[in-house]
Amino acid sequence: MESNSQRIAYLDILRLIATIAVIFIHVMADGLPFSFMQYNWYVAVTGGSLVRWAVPVFVMISGALYLDPHKEISTGVVLKRKIPRLLLAYVAWWLIYALAIVIVWHVLKKEPFQMEWITPRYHLWFLPMLAGVFLLIPLLRPIAANEKLLRYALVIWLCYLGGSFAFVKEIKQITPLFAMNTLVGYAGYFLLGYYLSTLKTTKRQRVIIYVLGILGALITLGGSIGWSAIKGAFDEKFYSYLSLHVVMMAAALFVFVKEKSCHLGDGTQRLLDAVRYDLFGVYLVHDLWLMVVNKEEIRDLFNQALTLPLICLSVFVLSLFTTKLIRKIPFLKHIVV
Repeated sequence: MESNSQRIAYLDILRLIATIAVIFIHVMADGLPFSFMQYNWYVAVTGGSLVRWAVPVFVMISGALYLDPHKEISTGVVLKRKIPRLLLAYVAWWLIYALAIVIVWHVLKKEPFQMEWITPRYHLWFLPMLAGVFLLIPLLRPIAANEKLLRYALVIWLCYLGGSFAFVKEIKQITPLFAMNTLVGYAGYFLLGYYLSTLKTTKRQRVIIYVLGILGALITLGGSIGWSAIKGAFDEKFYSYLSLHVVMMAAALFVFVKEKSCHLGDGTQRLLDAVRYDLFGVYLVHDLWLMVVNKEEIRDLFNQALTLPLICLSVFVLSLFTTKLIRKIPFLKHIVV
């Protein structure tokens, strides 16, 4: 098992690139309803498909940290500190986004009030989901501590993911055994993150994992384009985080970063030190800046294969500085840390 400093380093790198990838997903998503089967649509679906690992990697990072048997994490700590923090952030940012949208559209633009303005923003779903998985930590830690039991749980999880994805709705109704509960689905990523964090791989094993990851990316992209062509409009079936091809992508990236981050340069380490405590806030804040920056006139300034990544990086930097500013305000800092 790696030393604590090595573990923290590669998990910080994963957290950083996963944060940027989530922003990238949301930038790309705005282009999916339009220009179906035209150039800009292909740019959006390609970009969105190749970073589907982002959210699973976030969950895997938490699993690697919170299932470590060498760390004392009591049920009380989970119930009194971890879950309240997530729920506080969820409620606070629900209200912040609702207030911002109502002010812009109802007050400033004089649009008729619509109830969907005060529903939680799409990216906030991650917080109650993670809180639900945290509730299972006292049950997951004994599984993680027993290698045979851990492998058994992962095999069962992968079988269910495959069955849940492969069978259409009608067949699932006939064979409900293949229905995958969302909470259980993400708890599997929690276990996978811990398992990969302790796994010692040979070069041959890593090559196999990387090949599977590339295959997973090709299935995600090819399936998204092909299935959408069949449906006559963009269809998210192959975008599901709870699917085997996305697991393959997430696992390959996790192992790759873990393997390559053993010797970090001073510049990389300084970057991680500068941002590691702000990335949770960046995730929460970024949609505010997407509303400002991710506009059609900006996307179309020149080739979208160039403008969309630039929008993503701009939103990341703006969100990072916004988070750092919020952290300096005593009564607000708790909603981003």
